[in-house]
Amino acid sequence: MHYLLEKLQKDHRNLEKILDLLTSQLDHFLAGRESDFDLKIELLEYMEAYADQGHHPLENVMFSAAKPRVADRADLMDRLMQQHQELAQLTRTFRNSLENIYQGGVMPRDELEVQGREFIALQRQHIDLEEQEAFPLLDEMLEEQDWAGIIDQSPSHADPVFDKPDKIRFQTLFDYLSRAGKQGASPVA
Repeated sequence: MHYLLEKLQKDHRNLEKILDLLTSQLDHFLAGRESDFDLKIELLEYMEAYADQGHHPLENVMFSAAKPRVADRADLMDRLMQQHQELAQLTRTFRNSLENIYQGGVMPRDELEVQGREFIALQRQHIDLEEQEAFPLLDEMLEEQDWAGIIDQSPSHADPVFDKPDKIRFQTLFDYLSRAGKQGASPVA
């Protein structure tokens, strides 16, 4: 497997950790237990800062490069690129809702739950589709010159949590992950 696909798979594992943590926080909030709004907002900011601005743009370069080679599956590449746009919009909408509540705004719990559950479910479905269908196809169909072109066009965007930590911007998330690690617990517990 090409190293860029391996990088994207690693990103997916990290994104799944973030989605697990967000699910846990959302479950706590909806059950009326203590929930950390700063953490939830930072989780969404991370999704915007990395998934929407680094991870998905790299995938889009790959999917665009692959379309001529996978003519019979070009619809899959188009669908995934469209999902990237839709997921970015869902991320902004959900973050705005969380920020509104944090700042004293009013929103029915069931409406927030629908937004949160939809966001998490669609992110997971998207990751699964890429892992199960797109990545194996890319690995099979793209040739060395395709990969060279992809590398030339790839955005240079480091993961601000898992690769090049920005401990100021994502302080709440780092504090949470640090506490969970010291306790030997899963970071989503």
